[in-house]
Amino acid sequence: MMRRKYALEELRRFALRTLEASVPGDRWVRRSVADFFRLLVDVHALIPDFDLRDVADGSDFYSDVVAQLQRLRSDVQMAADWQVDEIEEASDEQLELALRIRSGLQYLHDDFADTAAAGLVDERVLAEADAATKDLLDKYGPAEPDDVPAFVPVSHWWWDSSFRAAMPDWVTVYRYGEAPDDLSTAFYIADRAYSRPWLALAARQEASSFFSDRDLIREVLRVEGSAGYLGGALPTWDQFRQRHVVDGVPLPVRSVPQDYVPPPGWDAMMAEIQRERDAVFADLQGAAAEAFPNAPTQVNSVEGPMRFSRGAVQKHEELWGFRINFMAFPGFPDSVPPAEEIAAVSPKLSQRGWVVASLRDSPGELHMEAARGEFRLSVFAEPGAVTFIVLSPRYRAPLDMGPIWIIEPRVVGS
Repeated sequence: MMRRKYALEELRRFALRTLEASVPGDRWVRRSVADFFRLLVDVHALIPDFDLRDVADGSDFYSDVVAQLQRLRSDVQMAADWQVDEIEEASDEQLELALRIRSGLQYLHDDFADTAAAGLVDERVLAEADAATKDLLDKYGPAEPDDVPAFVPVSHWWWDSSFRAAMPDWVTVYRYGEAPDDLSTAFYIADRAYSRPWLALAARQEASSFFSDRDLIREVLRVEGSAGYLGGALPTWDQFRQRHVVDGVPLPVRSVPQDYVPPPGWDAMMAEIQRERDAVFADLQGAAAEAFPNAPTQVNSVEGPMRFSRGAVQKHEELWGFRINFMAFPGFPDSVPPAEEIAAVSPKLSQRGWVVASLRDSPGELHMEAARGEFRLSVFAEPGAVTFIVLSPRYRAPLDMGPIWIIEPRVVGS
């Protein structure tokens, strides 16, 4: 800490003496003033977020500098114009110096804006400096990250590409919903979309607080390489925040309710789904075995209990059931049409209460739809293979009907 204070005092003294030693109209004055511009950058690099008045330590440093700048006003203005020329003529090796010059001009403009020294660097000079700096960056690319002065403000955009080059190229994807296994993407944050690493960090912290403050179910994923994650139609965090926080558009998901108790019939419903799943599977396997004796079979999937509806923070709103997918290989010659496979299995299904609803023929395949109450069965017959897909009824556990479950009627056509 003492070394930093000592360096600051030395820089402050040197900056003031640089001005005091300058003679108005002297041929060397613009060089001295240009040195003062760059000393301002060094002074700002020692202490974060400070006003130049704050480094005076009770001395007359700030007022003395204002007085000197006013004394050299014409020379300072000419020096500012000359500094723009220095930026325009900078080579690749002089890129860091040129960017420091641009920061020096900005500090001189901002630090003394409300004093007698105001206007020494006017908006015309800044605009010309911006244009020259942009051309320089387009030509040579950003300065090395290690060359960036400490604590440069976000407004000094000419250092942005240097910061971004040093930032990890991460994209954070935020997903939310009303069940941990039923989430959709809400928005994303690309670190390099921000000009400073601490701004990206602040955005991520703000986004996390958005979810936790509202007690929302969420998931956070980190993806490396923003070039591989373009976002598409997904909003950024800034766009999402504008829509839902600033504009007040309601969220499509609800918060987890406090003290919510699952429906009393929840466990009974889950047990019933499992029992019915096993019974239907065994029954269907029996039908296939009777239709195609000794035929090998293949179980593709037995899923359930599984959610048929979107997840909901209030479990009594959810619809659940099961799904079965398995195949039988009758061993018929390839010359046997699929209709004969359907003809073999249809009576066995009818004996078990299945009612054929439709038959649809397509090249090389015959598709049969059947129903048994709220159960739905699809049979796909092709030469040498028959696939059975069963969808169960849609079970729901009401909140206020005691320890029971109900079956919700299907929508017509489902």
